[in-house]
Amino acid sequence: MKNLDKLKKEFSRVKKMGFVECTRPNNKDGGIGNTFEDLIGVAENNKKEADFKGFEIKSKRLFNSSYVSLFTKSPDNPKGANSYLRETLGEIRDENHSDKKKLYASVFGHRTSKVYLKYKVKLKVDRRNKKLNLVINDLKDRNLSIVSWSFETLKKAASKMKDLFLVFADTKTENKKNYYHFTQGEIYKDFDFEKFLKEIEKGGIMFDIRIGVYNSGKNYGKTHDHGSGFRVKAENFKNLYDTYETI
Repeated sequence: MKNLDKLKKEFSRVKKMGFVECTRPNNKDGGIGNTFEDLIGVAENNKKEADFKGFEIKSKRLFNSSYVSLFTKSPDNPKGANSYLRETLGEIRDENHSDKKKLYASVFGHRTSKVYLKYKVKLKVDRRNKKLNLVINDLKDRNLSIVSWSFETLKKAASKMKDLFLVFADTKTENKKNYYHFTQGEIYKDFDFEKFLKEIEKGGIMFDIRIGVYNSGKNYGKTHDHGSGFRVKAENFKNLYDTYETI
């Protein structure tokens, strides 16, 4: 409770500040969350542990229906799964790099997703073998391959999500600078892995694949994961935790 009280106190302080200038103007995706973390004194970390006093911090624009990232984790079977997926399902999408395939797709558990009008891909929970499978079929529903995560791998990746603080911000732009007013917070306690699996099956969570290649430097031509991960609508967070409250 001490850590929770500290978080509530910090949020109240930041909320009273009104609109504040973005502290990370070069961060297009994480500007809101990084700004809030800067304001409450969260130092840069390797993201393997929760951000603040045991709480993972996520952020979202008010009145925005986009997905929020839960955590990133590529499949662990087969070895080199990202490269396998890129070579198997990917297409050449950049005429400036006509020899390099890329793969961008959103995959769900309640329906199949067509990838580049060539493949059908779907998430399937396999409780018997304790795996989450990404099943790849052709357009005639003939199975081509399966890549997977072990439950153990997913639980480890989700460990920092045990307790979560989701902060909402109103936004505005003045003189080409972004400003945020942090107005609402939601506190979620005790992440439940079985609820996570059920939400995948219901279609409330998607796995977003973002696999490209390095176009320069020492890793030129090698597979580059641009943040493939599990994402959820903000309104579905409550389905993943035992308790939650709004502040």
